[in-house]
Amino acid sequence: MDRVGELIPRERIFLVAPPEHRALIHEQLPDLAVDHVVVEPYPRGNAAAIALAMAALHAFDPEAVVAVLPSDHVVARPDRFRTVLIAATAGAEAGNIVTLGIEPERADTGFGYIEAGDALPVDAPVPVRAVKRFIEKPKREDAERMVAAGGHYWNAGMFVWQVATVLDAYRAHLPATARAIDALAEAHGGPRYESVLAEVWEETDRTTIDYGIAEKAKNVAVVPADIGWQDVGSWERLAQIVAGSHTWSADGHVAVDSEGVYAWAPGKLVALVGVSDLVVVDTGDALLVASRERAEDVKAVVDRLRAEGREDLL
Repeated sequence: MDRVGELIPRERIFLVAPPEHRALIHEQLPDLAVDHVVVEPYPRGNAAAIALAMAALHAFDPEAVVAVLPSDHVVARPDRFRTVLIAATAGAEAGNIVTLGIEPERADTGFGYIEAGDALPVDAPVPVRAVKRFIEKPKREDAERMVAAGGHYWNAGMFVWQVATVLDAYRAHLPATARAIDALAEAHGGPRYESVLAEVWEETDRTTIDYGIAEKAKNVAVVPADIGWQDVGSWERLAQIVAGSHTWSADGHVAVDSEGVYAWAPGKLVALVGVSDLVVVDTGDALLVASRERAEDVKAVVDRLRAEGREDLL
């Protein structure tokens, strides 16, 4: 909200979240209108979650230009970010589905990539370019080749479009979800909304907006975004943002012949002896110790706990 507050009035900002985040949102944003928090009943991929927002926005302002911005990102250059959004808005007003392409800092294999084509005839403060193709998370040599060649950007999952444009794309590529949007838009703000949501949610397409629409649509554009972006998608990435290559802990530490350790153990002194490049996370009911390079593999622990019926820890 702070990131876009200077550009977009608060009364034109909507949040999409799961039920367990509703109270936290209202606690952090007490002046946000209650009906501007759109709650997804349970996860079905972000194409469905975004569709919920599009249903609400179709009822609110069917001619709006919409920026879809995941909240779990760090943007170190908010002024530049707002300039990029202005350029993307110009591209969206020209009838495009616009994605923001992050200028790659390295040949990272953890992100998908966007290959940009020619610049489009759009009057904007940052070039708006046609998208040639989306590339799934590449192998190391392919990532190095794309970064060296230029014109390739990390896919951060941020989009700008007109409501009408994306609804046309849903109808063309995700028709089941489009039918859900139409039903929810008609019921929005009325007493039947919750019952309609319960009826149509299971019928939505279980996919992402990238797979379901962006990779199939022909009118997709990209705005290069040098905005100091980081995705907080794993403990290792959080460690890189907070600590870099240094040792860091929540409430103090003693390090002996140790370096590059990120420790989240609130209320505890962390003692480190002869270790390096670790992530340590103490949440009270569980303790994670992982090498930083393997921190994303925590999902394997989640899968094993689920298979063993340890839902109480998930």
